[in-house]
Amino acid sequence: MADLPDLDLPIGGLRVVELSERGAAAYAGKLLRRLGADLVKIEPPEGDPLRRNGSRRHEADGRTTTAAFDFFNEGKTCEVVDDPARLRELVAEADAFILDLEPRRYEAWGLDADALAGLGCGVVCAITPFGLSGPYRDYRGPEIVTSAFGGSSVGIGAPGRPPLRMPLSQTAIQAGLVAAIAALGSSYEGDAHEDDERVDAEGARVVDISESDVWATVHTGTTVVSYLFSNRLRSRQGRRVLGQPYPHQLFRCSDGWIAIQASERHQHQLFIEMVGSPGWAAERRFGSRLDMNDRHADEVDAQLAPWFEARTRQQVFEECRARNIPAAPVRTVADVRADADLQAAGAFERFEGASGVELTLPAPPFRFAEAELAPPGPVPSPPEGS
Repeated sequence: MADLPDLDLPIGGLRVVELSERGAAAYAGKLLRRLGADLVKIEPPEGDPLRRNGSRRHEADGRTTTAAFDFFNEGKTCEVVDDPARLRELVAEADAFILDLEPRRYEAWGLDADALAGLGCGVVCAITPFGLSGPYRDYRGPEIVTSAFGGSSVGIGAPGRPPLRMPLSQTAIQAGLVAAIAALGSSYEGDAHEDDERVDAEGARVVDISESDVWATVHTGTTVVSYLFSNRLRSRQGRRVLGQPYPHQLFRCSDGWIAIQASERHQHQLFIEMVGSPGWAAERRFGSRLDMNDRHADEVDAQLAPWFEARTRQQVFEECRARNIPAAPVRTVADVRADADLQAAGAFERFEGASGVELTLPAPPFRFAEAELAPPGPVPSPPEGS
């Protein structure tokens, strides 16, 4: 990382080595670097797979790279390594080592569970599809598999249609965030016991992060509670949420969709007034807002469709806001990028990608009142010959 002597960085001086082939460790490394860590990215001679696999490909010195690689890796120091002994040397000089590999790739680097614990750094965050131990530890797990195994896919999609996974690289983002938090927590735990000889004798503290467990705990945890206490299984519900008072769903407007959640009784009444207080809304069968949602929602939606389709998302949003009804337009990426509030909050930043192309990408999702973040940095060039 470039020398930043004038910045008060939250974790300035923390040394981190990153070995990423699946994206999660790269995102964890990105977060830690922006917090001030001195980060070294290990890259094979043929280059990080993300340089070749991703959207918006462009050329860097005659070699292909992607906007996704630039986003995950801006500002990192890159070292080309294909020798396990050299990797161990670099890790021994670090405070933390974060890696994400397929199980067979751990073996190729000589990094089984015992070897990880014997590394000379303070903490190792090992990210795998199903964990370092257990019956599935040797199984490969692309995102569609870990999402399904963790119980998230079953609730994504339309009723009666096949389950889906989250779009884009959500496994990398979610597991990377967990790894960054674990690395910080374990590093601070080590600082608290830095004079304890027992800690040093035991070697590195290994944090075992299973991507399928991340899905199960982050995206499926509340569903487990519903099952334990109400015997209710999660199901694909499409654009509405069952078991909630009407409306708790998406409505189609003239230019897209809007989400409305009028859970409180007074909000529901204000919603009915907003759509013109139609006579059918007073019928006895609609007296229960839960029944209106779970038994009659299609009929009610059909009655309301002309009102919504005659208005834009923004018009409906303003109507809801005037009545304190929770609502939000469903936005495209272009809508989000153009949002004045997000721009004013510094949610986006511009930097130069590996090919020299200027990119506008999301900024780190946190700010500090009394500390600074490391600024965006140059993207490491592809290894020679890759």
